[in-house]
Amino acid sequence: MNKVELDSRTKIITALMAIWNCSGNENLIAAYVATTKDIPVMLLDRACKKLAIESETRPVPATILKAARSIQAELAGADILPWDQAWKEIEKEMHDTFVYGEPKFSRPEIKRAVDAFGWEELCEVTIKQLPVVRAQLRDMYNSICERSRNRRMNQYVLGYGVLMEGGDHGQINAGERPQIQRRPC
Repeated sequence: MNKVELDSRTKIITALMAIWNCSGNENLIAAYVATTKDIPVMLLDRACKKLAIESETRPVPATILKAARSIQAELAGADILPWDQAWKEIEKEMHDTFVYGEPKFSRPEIKRAVDAFGWEELCEVTIKQLPVVRAQLRDMYNSICERSRNRRMNQYVLGYGVLMEGGDHGQINAGERPQIQRRPC
């Protein structure tokens, strides 16, 4: 670890520890810096910001690692279903709901793909047309998923936090901290 990276990590951890009145504990900060050395600096910064907002107690290094993994999975789109699972959901809704109801899907990307194709049109497809329609829908779904991943990455890079799926996207400023009673370290 070079000096610039060490300084960056130390600043990030010190800012996190300041919330719990531990920023003067150099041994604690050194231990945190050492145990989080495998987390990329940018990801460490975001994980610490997440924990500064969400944690009511001082997080241990394992908690920082879990937060970093969670952010990394979100960025990678780990919660986006693979096409075969999305297709199973679509088939189930075609069978259960058909054109008479409003289909319900586990992910917004599936709904967007189905809406783009047209729910009634999808339900009225013949067996002969099904392979072609499935391929068209797969391409739409994959394109929508890619745009969703790109949107998430852009929000991450720009410093925007998704509070909840489909919810408000507000900027997270470094100076904003929740008012939570802290215990000393």
